[in-house]
Amino acid sequence: MDKPPPKSTSGRKAFRPLALIVTEDATLAAWHARLQRENLLTAIVRRHLPRALADRVRVAETGSGTLTLAVAAGAVAAVIRQRTPDLLNGLRREGWDFTELRLRVQVGVARREGDNPLSVQRPRFDSAPLQRLARSLSDGPLKRAVLNLARRAGG
Repeated sequence: MDKPPPKSTSGRKAFRPLALIVTEDATLAAWHARLQRENLLTAIVRRHLPRALADRVRVAETGSGTLTLAVAAGAVAAVIRQRTPDLLNGLRREGWDFTELRLRVQVGVARREGDNPLSVQRPRFDSAPLQRLARSLSDGPLKRAVLNLARRAGG
């Protein structure tokens, strides 16, 4: 039988720390343990990879001797696939005995913190010189192109 949550002296329910809630619930505790294990393994795997690849890899799943890594791109998967024997040997030296390595490509799975996708922004500038040039040209494709450029560049 579950105990009712503790009440504060004012009669309202007292706040319980999230860590206590997670440890008391069996399902949440199992998920939390899995997350900690995967984070630890991710750190170990990243130590055995070049820095350029390490940030693009995370442990997605472990079980029955199989380690599944989620990678950010197919090219990253190809390089890691070539390094599989070295990676598995490095993990064995640290006490993790995996016999198989699987790779799952999930774009955007391991983005670096602080990396912001670049937005396409055209620089704005004074289009008056382009408009003057267009007025001095005779009608034709060049004049239309310069006017179009002036319109797009000047907003």
